[in-house]
Amino acid sequence: MKIHSKKIGSEIVANPGERLADIDPALVVSLLKRDGYVYFTGYQPTLEEFEAFTRRFGTCAGARHVHYPEGGEALGFHAEDSYNPYRPDAIWFLCLYEGSDGGAPTGAVDGVRLLNELSPHWQEFCRTNTLRFERHWAEETWRSATGGAATEEIEKVLASLPGFSHRFLPDGTLYTCYEAPIVVRTPGGEESFSNTMLQAMTEQTFYGMSLGDGSPVPRELLETVERWAFENEVEIGWSAGDVAVIDNYRMMHRRAEYHGKDRDLRARHCENLFGTQLPDDSTPLAAGIKSLIQSDVGLPVATGPLGATV
Repeated sequence: MKIHSKKIGSEIVANPGERLADIDPALVVSLLKRDGYVYFTGYQPTLEEFEAFTRRFGTCAGARHVHYPEGGEALGFHAEDSYNPYRPDAIWFLCLYEGSDGGAPTGAVDGVRLLNELSPHWQEFCRTNTLRFERHWAEETWRSATGGAATEEIEKVLASLPGFSHRFLPDGTLYTCYEAPIVVRTPGGEESFSNTMLQAMTEQTFYGMSLGDGSPVPRELLETVERWAFENEVEIGWSAGDVAVIDNYRMMHRRAEYHGKDRDLRARHCENLFGTQLPDDSTPLAAGIKSLIQSDVGLPVATGPLGATV
């Protein structure tokens, strides 16, 4: 194999006959910690080979299709699942087919450099403030997700989630609130602006985001961060058979516009590639609550603080 390191990111190029399984996971983890993402080309793995390789890095969710809407709309910069307690350490991607419109890339931005480029005022603001995500779930939705479990058992699981609070309302609605940092620490110990702020502001009826004190995120900060992110975006992929892994604490990524057909890009969350321990989801009830919070079983019926929902 050949390794090419860039200002941000590394690329591993296969020699003839090499397979993904031949790569030492320790090498990949080292490159990922240092460079933010690793791109693999020339290996041409099957889906089964991709899944077997990524399992060597820890607990992984199933490989899901990356959704490309019919209108081709882009998705804003975000760190995966940073609006809930189940933020994975890394995201794996496999391109099985680039699609009829060619290899439109996934965009990524370095949160370490982004934070360092902000003014001292906004750096301090981001370090000392948090983001709040307030969402409301219809009784039918949360009961379906929890399989008819008793409310007392549901409350025990919800109360165990870090940064999370909840309330059952008189009409049966479940109100949930998650508070997350704007600035996080990378596996290498650096501060990083890596969160869901930019995407959440475009879809408030899904996220219900505000600052931790309930006030809006300042427009000047949003515009400053978004402008810098687009000006310094790194393009990742895609050709059929290529693989990538992204550090979900250093980088933010986005889905670029795509107007073609038949693209087959798979994504797989690796929960503990760097050793992070996520909340337990080993019981049917805990797994159901996770699927609820991640909107796998339905969308929130409203968002925002109690008494002022969107």
